[in-house]
Amino acid sequence: METAKRTRILLLIFLIGILAIVIRLFWLQVVQHRFFQERSSQQRMRIINQVANRGDILDRNGNILATSIDTYSVFTQTPSFTYVARKLTRAAAEKLKAEKPREYIIISEKKRFYPKNSLAAQLLGFVGMDNQGLSGIELAQDKYLKGKEGKVVTEGDPSGRELYGALRVIEPGENGMDVVLTIDENIQYIAEKAIQEQVRKSAATSGLLIVMNAKTGDILALASKPDFDPNDYKKAGPQRWHPRFLDPYEPGSTFKLITAAAGLEEGVITLDTKLKALDRIEIGGKVIENSHKIKFGGSTISIARMLEESINTATVQVGQKLGSERFYNRIKGFGFGDATNFGLQGESRGIVRYWENWYKPDVGMITFGQGIAVTPLQLVSAVSAFANHGKMVRPTIIKRIESSDGRFMKSFSGDFRGRAVSEKTARQLIELMRGVVVRGSGRRASMECFSVGGKTGTAQKAAPNGRGYLKGRFIASFIGLAPLTDPQLIALVLIDDPKGSIWGESVCGPVFKDVVEYSLRYLNAKPDML
Repeated sequence: METAKRTRILLLIFLIGILAIVIRLFWLQVVQHRFFQERSSQQRMRIINQVANRGDILDRNGNILATSIDTYSVFTQTPSFTYVARKLTRAAAEKLKAEKPREYIIISEKKRFYPKNSLAAQLLGFVGMDNQGLSGIELAQDKYLKGKEGKVVTEGDPSGRELYGALRVIEPGENGMDVVLTIDENIQYIAEKAIQEQVRKSAATSGLLIVMNAKTGDILALASKPDFDPNDYKKAGPQRWHPRFLDPYEPGSTFKLITAAAGLEEGVITLDTKLKALDRIEIGGKVIENSHKIKFGGSTISIARMLEESINTATVQVGQKLGSERFYNRIKGFGFGDATNFGLQGESRGIVRYWENWYKPDVGMITFGQGIAVTPLQLVSAVSAFANHGKMVRPTIIKRIESSDGRFMKSFSGDFRGRAVSEKTARQLIELMRGVVVRGSGRRASMECFSVGGKTGTAQKAAPNGRGYLKGRFIASFIGLAPLTDPQLIALVLIDDPKGSIWGESVCGPVFKDVVEYSLRYLNAKPDML
């Protein structure tokens, strides 16, 4: 009996074991069949995202400034998908694969290439390893440029080695769209060469030059030095990557054009107004002096002379006549305090405090460009009002966006930001700006065949912490129009922290003359000084 009982127990255990195996097999092969089939496929197959062919960036004439070229990357599937090296030449990739031909796999990839090297680098920006826009136009227009990723699949044996011919496309990508800029490659090149040379001669920290079509707002050159080569951007640092034309600065005496226009438009001054000839003036408990010695030769001066010799004490008097509220409203009417939205991300709005928050001396200080911060593009846009009968054009850097097959196109055209002053005031400012170049501090910007109007500036550099100014540190500048009978171009030259001469006339005037004169001839502008 005992033996039979043990036999039945062993048989029961055996049957339970068999049943457990059957249930387990059913679970694995029937219930979980799809799961393990997919897992098995995943062990043998790898789906790899393949970056699309990024669209080109071109200048207004179709010259390529950024494009994509074919490169080759090497990866392995053992023990898991890993890149060995990326974006090599074909020869380099083949050489690497030869080291482990059964394990290494080659795949084609696109690499961003900038054929003009550093030309317009801060404007163009650069991309990351996966061709994603990280700066400049590459970032701002990434959604158009990047296209749609494709997918390729590779299959390996159980040890992870690629099976011959297993790499195939399972989902083709879509090419990105091309972005055509308003920049003219030739004018950009001349502008960069000129600003780089002046930065070198002045031992300055940096320099910037903007050339804009006065009628349309198209930016023809946006030069900033020092810069970097986007083909190898990691060699430079973030300070050189950053587009300086996005940032605010205190404009100094170039802002006297805005003060004069505000006074004329409000009727508190006319071209015949006489202001007191003063070496110093007190306002709100602060004593303001002229930046240089003035030989007045009388007790009064005109509005024209105020600008021609850049007399601080005279512009303060205009601010006093305007008062804080009216002056503030006119400043805002010129677009200061609002981004121009010209086409790049990160553009500052500048710093324009509400008039009720001004300190008592501010109504005087702001008249000559202290206590306010503007961006270079805001200033260029504001001065465009004098070239367009009182209306400001909006600066723009993008001409159009188009697909390579021509099925999609988005065009951009300059529009007006608003009316800053009347047509009469605009004409008067052109006359006053002409006087600055003919008789005043802007003489070195004059040209032989084209009439020029402009304004010099030498501003103290504000301290980074917002407290006061850096001793002995300045920003020299010149902004101007040409030719005055029918203004075609506006240009702004900034030299940051020049050594030796600090004056806008000597540091920036000649740069303006050389670049704008070349540009006018290149564009076949009609001379008006024959």
